[in-house]
Amino acid sequence: MNEMGETLSKLVEAGLGYVWFVILAVWGGTVNYLSRIKQGKVEAFSFVELMGEWAVSGFAGLLTAFICTEMEMSWHMTAFFTGISGHLGGRAIYMLESYAKRHLPFLDKEVQKQRTKKDDDNV
Repeated sequence: MNEMGETLSKLVEAGLGYVWFVILAVWGGTVNYLSRIKQGKVEAFSFVELMGEWAVSGFAGLLTAFICTEMEMSWHMTAFFTGISGHLGGRAIYMLESYAKRHLPFLDKEVQKQRTKKDDDNV
């Protein structure tokens, strides 16, 4: 098991590991889309809509993988959170944004400055 972890760590260091995390996130997004079809929340299968789901899920998963890597989480925990955030899609992005605003106050101040400047420009 330790050899597998070392091999996967080398892939991540080379940048190739993130491809697997994106694939896992896209898989989570696919599961979410198929579940919504089964529940009747989506009228009919649409490949274009599925591709949109893949884009959002892949992005959410990649952001999550970056955060997990920064937090030095294990490969398995990173894969777990990446898959979950892929399944959550846009909701995961919203959750990450909310967390960042609460814990990184300078982000919220920058957003407020931009909004104030935009409002001033519109006047």
